[in-house]
This record gives sequence, C-alpha cells and structure tokens, in this order.
Amino acid sequence: MWEKWRLITDPALPGVVNMARDLAILEQVAAGEAPPTLRFYSWSPPAISLGHFQQEEDIVDTGACRRLGIEIVRRPTGGRALLHHRELTYSVVLPETHPLLPKGVLLSYRLLSTAIVSGLQRLGINAEMAPGESRGPGLAPGSCFDTPSAYEVQVAGKKVAGSAQLRRDGVLLQHGSILQELSLDLYRQVLPVRGGDDSHYMEKLAARAAGLDDLGYRFSLEDLALAICAGFAEVFNMEFANGEGQDKCRITNWP
Repeated sequence: MWEKWRLITDPALPGVVNMARDLAILEQVAAGEAPPTLRFYSWSPPAISLGHFQQEEDIVDTGACRRLGIEIVRRPTGGRALLHHRELTYSVVLPETHPLLPKGVLLSYRLLSTAIVSGLQRLGINAEMAPGESRGPGLAPGSCFDTPSAYEVQVAGKKVAGSAQLRRDGVLLQHGSILQELSLDLYRQVLPVRGGDDSHYMEKLAARAAGLDDLGYRFSLEDLALAICAGFAEVFNMEFANGEGQDKCRITNWP
C-alpha cells in the first residue's frame, strides 16, 4: 500500500500568514499530528521573502516596496531573497527519517527538484535540473533568481523555480516559487543591483531566469499544482489521503 500524504491548497494570503502556515505544518509533522504534507499557495499582496540570515537593509529597496505595495517578510528557511508576484508557491514537509529522503541538504534538494521536474514534464514543459555545481555570484546582492545554484529547475537553460530549506525537530521543510512570469522591471526596482549600475540588469536577468508564461508555457495555477502534485506522487510512490492518486491528482478545494 502506498504511503498517504496530506495535500493543502490555500488562497492568496499575506506573507506573514503564509510563513506562519508553513511553520505550523512543520510543527504538526514533527509532533506526529500530521503526515508528510504538500501545500500550494500564493501571495496577496505581492511580497519579498528574505532568507533567515539576510539583512533587509543590504538587500531590499524598502522605499520602492512601500511605494509599490510590496510586503517584506522573513522566511524561516535560508537562501536568498525572492519576489513573490506571479507564481505558484509550494511547500513540502516530511520527517528526516523518511526512507526515500537523503540525509544531505544538496541530495534532498535534488530529490525534491526531481519531483518538480517530473510534474512540469507532465505538462509538456521541457524542464530539467541544473548540474550540482556550487552557487556563483549574482547580479544583485542576495537575490535568488539572478543567481545560479545546484540542482535548480530550469527550462531552456533559464531558472524557473527557486527554493529554500530548513531542518528542525527532525523534520524537513522546503518551500519555493515556480514562476509564471518574471516581472523584470519590478524586480529591478525592489532588489537593486550591486553598486547601483543597472544599465544591463534586465537583459542579464532575462538571460538567467524566466517565468513559464515568458517561455510560452501558459497554464493556470491549478494546472501547475495538479502536475506538481502528480510529480511528487510519482517520485515518493505515495497517494494523498483525500483520494488523489499517483496517476490522477484531483484538487477539489482549489480556491
């Protein structure tokens, strides 16, 4: 019999609420009150999430964020800053003792990226993982989508998903963004480039990252979630407790 996981889909929520929800799920799984959980959500209003150890004043143009109505929130996970705008966000929480979960951070990241790649490929998206190379320098200080990283999800050589991870109380939490659209001008305003020279910023960023819509793959958030759900079911050989199986994931409470 396949393992049973829990599936949660939420409406668009403020950043602080989204991060609190992910931590609450971590605590439930750690306490044995919930099985491994896959969650899908989005953000309203748009927000920048900072990695746990990042300093806001070093990364973000706070004045631009206030002017544009973009919240700033801190993630419990590490990693670099993310602008959450037009995207599908996922989180996955499971015990570190899960038999399929590697112990190392990079190897576990690769496994979870495999599930995302599998899901995207079900939609005919030519997704693949980048090589397991170390992170290189970015265009802007501390920003995620202009910075190459090991096992990131790419389409046509461009990063389409950025993720971060936390291990606490014997549980792994990984959450990340699957871009529908890379808002280049917005990105430039709120996450300024190193040294202030942004004359070629958008051109260089567009060469490194893209949203699925930008690449000609136009799917609804629900279609993306269904596909990613199926990818996780395949990789982890499981089904969801509310009846979504390995070959057909149904999201009955999509907002």
